Amino acid sequence: MGKRTLPLQADTVILSDVRALSNLLKRGDGRPGAVPCEHRPAKDGEIHEALALILGAGGPPADAARVQDFIEFASHRAIDLHDLWIARRGDRIAWAALPLISPGKTVLIFAPSSPPDADEAGPVLEALCQLVRGRGVQLAQSLLDPADESGRALFARHGFGEMAELLYLHALVRKPPPAPVLPAGYTWQTYSADSHAQFAQTILGSYEGSQDCPALNGLREIEDIVAGHKASGDFDPGFWYLLQESNVPRAVLLLCKVPRTEGVELVYLGISPEARGRGLGDLLMRQALWAVREMNLSLLSLAVDAKNAPALNLYYRHGLQRIGSKLAVMRDLRLADEAAR
Repeated sequence: MGKRTLPLQADTVILSDVRALSNLLKRGDGRPGAVPCEHRPAKDGEIHEALALILGAGGPPADAARVQDFIEFASHRAIDLHDLWIARRGDRIAWAALPLISPGKTVLIFAPSSPPDADEAGPVLEALCQLVRGRGVQLAQSLLDPADESGRALFARHGFGEMAELLYLHALVRKPPPAPVLPAGYTWQTYSADSHAQFAQTILGSYEGSQDCPALNGLREIEDIVAGHKASGDFDPGFWYLLQESNVPRAVLLLCKVPRTEGVELVYLGISPEARGRGLGDLLMRQALWAVREMNLSLLSLAVDAKNAPALNLYYRHGLQRIGSKLAVMRDLRLADEAAR
């Protein structure tokens, strides 16, 4: 239960072979008299325009205030805006995309909705996949509007399979809820170096029979999964909980503060197969809502697979409401390496 997709986190890195890629990808669209389209990293003076296009979400470009807010967010999260690539045709930027690299060997490609012609968007997307693969990234992902048929077609042409539709839920925590009462024999353990192995083992075990993004099973090593979860927000080990029954791990609840907001993200909630059906999901949700107030915050949010009916029933039961949805698409960049051998 909870989000098993890629977190919004990137390393600050130095571009290495982008000049060579840029030279390879400069070309026109093949039509007589057409203005050639350049595919290359954005120059400093183009970053604001490119971000406005991306943040506009398929509509008019975002205003200067929203762009500046994202730039501040990028600085806080060590996102290197010089990784931003554009397709430029004459005096306009036709398309742009920014890779947000996670410590878990994954990347989220942040791009506008409704891409333009394939010759504008496709080379940028392919260049970014090549670029991040050279930095050790194994899985590339993007989040699309489910109604964006052109975007789905673009990513499909470049090897991205559709993994799941994610529903975004949230709940306002208006008054401090009471701390949940644990059943006899149950205890909480928070995350530390000493408990790391127990957390990792319980997370991995909770995937068995799970209806939350089952297509992800087996694609990542558990250490990469844990690293990705830590990078989902402002990580605080005191708000990662392991629920134990007579010292036997039964479930995990991972919470992270959302930077520069009043929110907390429920990054992952998982229960071991043998402990399901005991009401532990409700216990974990009560703990999550209590923890939001313990952080002096007021909003709990999460993303969940639209096909995960048990999780949705649990979240709706505890007052979460749907606020939107995205289609998660993913490409395994290791397959290109295997094909080359």
